[in-house]
Amino acid sequence: YITLPMLGPTLMTVGLLTMVGYFQLFAEPYVMTQGGPLQSTLSVLYLLYEQGFNWWNLGFASAIAFVLFVFTMIATWALMRFGRRKGWV
Repeated sequence: YITLPMLGPTLMTVGLLTMVGYFQLFAEPYVMTQGGPLQSTLSVLYLLYEQGFNWWNLGFASAIAFVLFVFTMIATWALMRFGRRKGWV
């Protein structure tokens, strides 16, 4: 049988990969709906693309990319620190 403490490393990995996977979501909203009605399928990368290449707000697009990078690094660091504290990493 499986106990909950044994699932910790798996849940940490799945959480990290799911977060990074969402931040890479671009092709589906772009091809299918281009942001959708009232921007309902707008993702972070699609917003970055739209601001940078449709509206030529390159400074704003760069700021989005930098904040996305910082947020990803902080979340990864926090998950790794939590994993080390629990002895998973």
